[in-house]
Amino acid sequence: MSELSPIRVKHFCNPGDAVASMAALKAYYESTGRKVIFCQQLHVVASYYAGAVHGTMDSHGNMVCMNNKVWDMLQPLFLSQEYIHSTEEFNGQPGIMIDIDVIRKETFVNLPHGQIQAWVMFAFPDLAYNLSRPWITLPDADIPIIEEVKGKIIVNFTERYRNGHINYYFLRKYKHRLLFIGTDREHLLFVNRWKIDIPRLEIKDFLEMAYAIKHCKYLLANQSLCWGIAEAMKTPRVLEVCEYAQNCMPFVGEKSYGFLHQTGLEYYMDILND
Repeated sequence: MSELSPIRVKHFCNPGDAVASMAALKAYYESTGRKVIFCQQLHVVASYYAGAVHGTMDSHGNMVCMNNKVWDMLQPLFLSQEYIHSTEEFNGQPGIMIDIDVIRKETFVNLPHGQIQAWVMFAFPDLAYNLSRPWITLPDADIPIIEEVKGKIIVNFTERYRNGHINYYFLRKYKHRLLFIGTDREHLLFVNRWKIDIPRLEIKDFLEMAYAIKHCKYLLANQSLCWGIAEAMKTPRVLEVCEYAQNCMPFVGEKSYGFLHQTGLEYYMDILND
């Protein structure tokens, strides 16, 4: 029996949103048997809350949802999944069957609040997915980064969607077990703010980053791409929940924790360090 023809899906927003949408794409594949050609529009100017800092820029220094560099890093992760047929840059080509961008232009999905993975499902009810199941799976691989992260706590904090009431000085007691994933700027800000000199983990693309997250002891992160990947794989994870835009939801599946207060953070870390 020949393979069913794939469908084209269009998206313009950032990589975290793209990873969140993969749950719905997997639901489509499981119900129809048709794979997805994921078409990403690049260089769309990013629109966040006032004062938000986002490190993805175009050649003119404007904050954009995704540029060529980030797209190049994202594609290997997408292509590693069974339900993704291929990836394309969107340049107006016809034949788009699912336009994910309706959630930002036409269909109310409670954005920017509520569960980020559910936004696509609110717009397309037939794409509902059981979010307690993983939607990113990785085969066994013999790559150096796996050994590098074994037994380590991976830390990732971006500049957006933060909780300003949390004190991370206490992490110094775990210093020998910490690795930071993120940009040079994010790493420098974390090290300088909390006086914790921890190494930054170098990754070549988001597939390698996913392997690192899968094989670490657990991830401590704010509402970010890294947390989204951990959520998609159901890696043990602790989430710093944003005070003003709660669109990443903890407590979905095992060893998924979230905190709004210092006591919650330290309690869940104690649980995962046992």
